[in-house]
Amino acid sequence: MKEGIRKEYKEIYDASTKRIDIVEVPEFNYIMIDGIGNPNVEEFRLKSEALHILSKEVKDYFKEELDVLYLISPLEGMWDTYDNSQFDVTRKQMIKFTLLIAQPKGLNEDTFERIKEKVVQKKDNPYLVDAYLRRMTEGRCVQMLHRGAYNKEINTTKQIMEFITIQGMTLTGFHHEIYLNDPEKVEVDKLKTIVRYAIEE
Repeated sequence: MKEGIRKEYKEIYDASTKRIDIVEVPEFNYIMIDGIGNPNVEEFRLKSEALHILSKEVKDYFKEELDVLYLISPLEGMWDTYDNSQFDVTRKQMIKFTLLIAQPKGLNEDTFERIKEKVVQKKDNPYLVDAYLRRMTEGRCVQMLHRGAYNKEINTTKQIMEFITIQGMTLTGFHHEIYLNDPEKVEVDKLKTIVRYAIEE
C-alpha cells in the first residue's frame, strides 16, 4: 500500500502558473534543518542531502516495520532575513532559512532519534546531527506555481503580493517554497516551485 502527503493532499500541491489559489494547509510532521546565508553554496546542498537521507531511512523503517510504502515528500524551504523584513531574494547573504520535508503522521520523536542515530553512524554528512523533528500548521495560505529558474521567482512573488494587498489580507508566515522536481535532473526552464504564504483574511 502506497501512502504519502502529496498523494493524500493533492489540492495543496496542484498549483498553477495561471492563477493564485487559497488553500488550507493542515498540521504536518516535518524533519527540519536550519541555515543562514547564500543558498547557492555547498552547505545548502549538504543540508538538503541530509534531509533526503533521513527521509529515505524513515521510508525504509515504515516499509519494514509497518509494511507501508510511504512516498517521500518534496523538499521545502522557509525563507526570512536577519531583521525579519519582507523577504528579498536579492539579499542572499542575509537570508536565513529552514529546509524541511514532510513525514508520516506516525513518526514520533523517539523513533526519529533512533533513525537519526543510526544514519549518523553510517553516512558521511556533517549536517545530519542538526536535523530535528517538528509539527507545524500553516493554515490559510495563498500560493502559485513558478516555472523556471529560481532567480526569476520574484515575478511570481510580486503577483502574490499584489493579490494579498488587493484582497486586504495580512501575511502571517515566511516566504515558503515547495520544490516539485530536482534541479539536478531537469532543465532549468522545467523547474517547478510552489510559492506559498500563510495569511489572515
